[in-house]
Amino acid sequence: MKKKQKKLFLLSITAASLALPVAGHAQEAIKFGMVTSLTGPFTPWGGQVRDGMKMAIQEINDAGGVLGRKMALVERDDKNNPTEGVTALRYLVEREGVVAAGGVISSDVGLALAREAESLRTPFFLTMSGANEALKKSSRYTFRTCLPPASEGISAVANFIKEKKYTRVGALMADYAWGHSNQRAIEQEIKPLPGVNLQLEVAPVREADFTPYLRKLQALDPQVIVAHGHPPGNPTITRQAAELGMKTLVIGSWYPTSDFIVQKTGDALYGRFADFTCVDFESPAYKELAAKYNKQYKSVLDIASFSGYVMVKMVANAIQKTKSTDHKAIADAIRAGTFEQPGYGWKLSYTEWGEMKEAAPILYVYEQGDPGAVNAGGKWRTKVIFRSPPVQPYVPQD
Repeated sequence: MKKKQKKLFLLSITAASLALPVAGHAQEAIKFGMVTSLTGPFTPWGGQVRDGMKMAIQEINDAGGVLGRKMALVERDDKNNPTEGVTALRYLVEREGVVAAGGVISSDVGLALAREAESLRTPFFLTMSGANEALKKSSRYTFRTCLPPASEGISAVANFIKEKKYTRVGALMADYAWGHSNQRAIEQEIKPLPGVNLQLEVAPVREADFTPYLRKLQALDPQVIVAHGHPPGNPTITRQAAELGMKTLVIGSWYPTSDFIVQKTGDALYGRFADFTCVDFESPAYKELAAKYNKQYKSVLDIASFSGYVMVKMVANAIQKTKSTDHKAIADAIRAGTFEQPGYGWKLSYTEWGEMKEAAPILYVYEQGDPGAVNAGGKWRTKVIFRSPPVQPYVPQD
């Protein structure tokens, strides 16, 4: 009888121990997934996204984490390939258990990942990837953070053209989703402007010699060339236009503000290249945060790195508010709320399908001079030349 009682006692202890939570389980890290281009033509953006995310996670963890738990970054390279990107996101959600993910640059990759994020019902954040079609009216888990869709970006370009009273406008697009969206937007927003003579050319994404396309534009003698639709070509387009003796301003496509473009473009950059940003370079709050970033990562806190930083902060804020790591709870909180990051170009609030409500692109140029602590030891700095009024959020057709 005693042996039987002892056996039953041991069995009950074993069953009870199995029912208890594993020690430390509640303290497992909250994982954020990064899917971005660490190889291929969009690598300059991808590396910056990663470092911005890292800084945000470090700040959060240094402050005690979220709900008493640390955050961790799980990285995947989409290799600028939609299939690779989808595989990466699925792995992060199904195998790593991330609460959210983001960082994509290419529009082709972004289109595929936006669809996958909706299928997986996982919050996903676009850094660039501004093709209009990335969001649908039914989207509930995909959000833009920096680059507005092409139609909104071109609206800001049109505002600048109107302010400067330009009448001769050239445009150079890339032959992929982002370029196509830009072409449609240019034909809708810029072509109808009174007195404007527009000429548009299309080149491959990986084009290295833009001279033939620029020669076609020379007869127009453009006052501005809109290269908003060809991100990888921005430095080369600017440099080769200067080599052809074209005295024109080139408007870029939200290129990383870094030594990379300075080195690739050379002296042609100064006074010839202008670009849009979601970063308020003139803000004291930006300068303070950028100095910290530069000290740690030896580069400029730009659109890509600030976007990576902000998306992690937004997710942490949503988790803290809802006291939940549930995907739907996080997405609902972000869609219904407003997130304000000092130094960012605008407040992040959203339409029900994930479009930014308050995007107001800022246009800047590069000039030679001491940038101070935001780029310690650098020989160039940024200068804001135009602040667009808030652009109307894009409404998907379906």
